[in-house]
Amino acid sequence: MKIRDVYITDYIRTPFSRSRPREPPRDVLGNLRPDELTALTINEMFDNRLKGKLTPEDVDEFYIGATHFNFEYVTFGGRYPLFLSKFPAKVSSVALDRQCGSGMTCASIGFDNIALGYSDVVIASGKNNATMSRNPKRASTVRETPPAMRRGHELFVDDVVDFRCSYSMLQTAQKLSEMNAGIFTKEDNDRFSVRSHNLAGKAQEEGFFKGEIVPIMAHAEGDEDTPLLIEHDTSVRKNATYEGTKDLRALSKPGWDGGYYRPLMTKEEYVKEFGTEQGLVTAGNSCPTNAGAATLLLMSEDAMKKHDLDPLARIVSVGYGAVDPTVMGRGPVPASWMALKHAGLTTDDIAFWEINEAFAIVGLNWVHEMGLDDRLDDVNVKGGGIALGHPIAATGPRIVGSLARILKEKKAKYGLATMCCGGGQGTAMIIENTDV
Repeated sequence: MKIRDVYITDYIRTPFSRSRPREPPRDVLGNLRPDELTALTINEMFDNRLKGKLTPEDVDEFYIGATHFNFEYVTFGGRYPLFLSKFPAKVSSVALDRQCGSGMTCASIGFDNIALGYSDVVIASGKNNATMSRNPKRASTVRETPPAMRRGHELFVDDVVDFRCSYSMLQTAQKLSEMNAGIFTKEDNDRFSVRSHNLAGKAQEEGFFKGEIVPIMAHAEGDEDTPLLIEHDTSVRKNATYEGTKDLRALSKPGWDGGYYRPLMTKEEYVKEFGTEQGLVTAGNSCPTNAGAATLLLMSEDAMKKHDLDPLARIVSVGYGAVDPTVMGRGPVPASWMALKHAGLTTDDIAFWEINEAFAIVGLNWVHEMGLDDRLDDVNVKGGGIALGHPIAATGPRIVGSLARILKEKKAKYGLATMCCGGGQGTAMIIENTDV
């Protein structure tokens, strides 16, 4: 069996809104279900961007990633978004959960099937709507620990999983920050976050994201009765400063204060190291909660030529990894090394990097462990999830697609996109600009 090359031929996403799960009207996309957001990206891709060169009948498979499959997240095995997009019943679909890495994993599976000859045209999407649409009661329940998870606290004893920490992404970031004591300070985290907002704001002003965002007619913030065309990500703070970020309220608890099982340092050691008794994770150095969807179109070389389409990028390799779930932010490290190994590349070969900024410490830890401390200028050059947002499963297709566009803009050859996943995993993908 011949292994075939696989190409990304298109990428599109919605704007990413700023969600307030307990205040749905404040989310400008809050009245749209996540499968509707996905359908909007697919319709824009096929109705306008492909200009009739490729039709829904030409698609073999559709993969959609999400982190929940209850209430309005139900996809009926991925069929709902396809039916909303008026795709024919013959198109196969799969709904997949790898937490934050769900959307990127959908692209990885599509890559596998095309490379092995089982498919020629695959759509890979990811979606999220943290507001859970128009039902405030339902919005609040999704933020509470489900019964199965509460049972998990009893089943997974502390010295095996420490489930109380693993289930709270805030606490996993706190523990990772403490593991990096002596390497990164809270100031480093806050400055990394300000950098993200500043770069994202600059990219917005330069119009970079207009090439990948489909404008959506939604509503004004706080007023569901006032229609408003949403054309940009709403979480970006263009004028973010360190002074305005450093004193935000702590959202996490130190290990010595019960933040996680088996503290890494005493209260005295903690205060000496970080200069505070408070937690290190704040709204300023974390990604916000967001709604949004993103979609990649993957094709074999034969299909691409048949339909007279040009490549946005070639997928070179993928990677994945699993780590201690109490420090889930370490997941991108083994995933990135795997992708590099299978590509036969080194870090020196990669021109630009995209690491999802679930938290600032995730990006900082990954940069350090990958030996990229002196190459921060090549990482998240258009800003990252702290500014643009992290609609969970939509982020994977977003960082891969944006990276492909960055490689085109910079006339660079290779890029690597990677992200951590709730539960202690990581995903990665290396892509190539075939114009170089």
